[in-house]
Amino acid sequence: MSLDVQNLLTTWSQTPSWSGFEFAFAQKLSESWQAFADRSFLDRLGSLWVEQKGTVPNAPNIMLTAHMDAIGMMVRDIQDGFILLEQIGGIDARILPGSLVNIHTGSGIRLGVVATKPPHLQTGGEREQFSPLASLCVDCGLDPAVVEETIQIGDLISFAQKPFSLPREQLVCPALDNRASLAVISLVLETLREYPHRANVMAVATVQEEETFAGAFTSSFATRPHLAIVIDVGWAKQPGLPDWQTFESGAGPTLGWGANLHPILFQKIMKVAKNLELPLHKEFFPNHSGTDAFAIQTSGEGIPTALISIPLKNMHTPIEMVSIKDIRRAARIISEFILSVDEHFLPQLAL
Repeated sequence: MSLDVQNLLTTWSQTPSWSGFEFAFAQKLSESWQAFADRSFLDRLGSLWVEQKGTVPNAPNIMLTAHMDAIGMMVRDIQDGFILLEQIGGIDARILPGSLVNIHTGSGIRLGVVATKPPHLQTGGEREQFSPLASLCVDCGLDPAVVEETIQIGDLISFAQKPFSLPREQLVCPALDNRASLAVISLVLETLREYPHRANVMAVATVQEEETFAGAFTSSFATRPHLAIVIDVGWAKQPGLPDWQTFESGAGPTLGWGANLHPILFQKIMKVAKNLELPLHKEFFPNHSGTDAFAIQTSGEGIPTALISIPLKNMHTPIEMVSIKDIRRAARIISEFILSVDEHFLPQLAL
């Protein structure tokens, strides 16, 4: 695998892709995936499709997918030159005060800082709680009249946090949920372009996962794959988090196990990881996985679906953190699994 994952993610982080407004990033992603595609296109909702044809006509069709939308904000109101906020997707408002943001206006980008009440002027009860999004504002340092002229209600807001690296191949930047998974797909497509594979592969970067799962519902209905692998991010271990729901960053990806996922497909992928001697941890989902896997599994007549996740720290913040090692491991496991799928594979999935 020759792709520079860290450079890829660093470059991608500079282009926002709020749910419902993914087009600019889809164009950038298409440029990255074009070299690996037999054909590619954007569908009517804006999901990006990239096809790699298999070598056997009657081999299974595999859907490989990750969502390309990310969380962000929108201008809710303007009061005396201060901008009030509304979230797109689930924002962790606890860490927003002091964050730099970009306001995307019709005349260009305005830089601002998220502000809140100083602690000296908060009540005792307010000091004991984090500031909710409704109490925060963005200060651009502009005269109120200039703000009223240049910024409108509904203008989109993205994080201005710059990417940076930490030891042990860890990357910190916004929107790693779910661009870390798109990097996995990039590595898989690169590998499959080098090695003949019998199955047909349709890689899809879906839209609107953070709000509606719309891209996953529509893409899987249109594709009608025989099976699907969804890639997303999960929770990495941090102080105070439950052990059974979290996994060590840098110690390998996870494979979902639960009602939302296909048990035999789980076993097949886990066996591939074992043969490769690569770590792949069992992640438990007693209920809805909260990912595109649900939308795809329940599409049409039902699609056998697996969910592979990359442990992520600080989810839904401007400082999300992943291990590049986990991305590479996930790509290797998925690539080897796809290479193992032939025209005799589907009967093995019968429950």
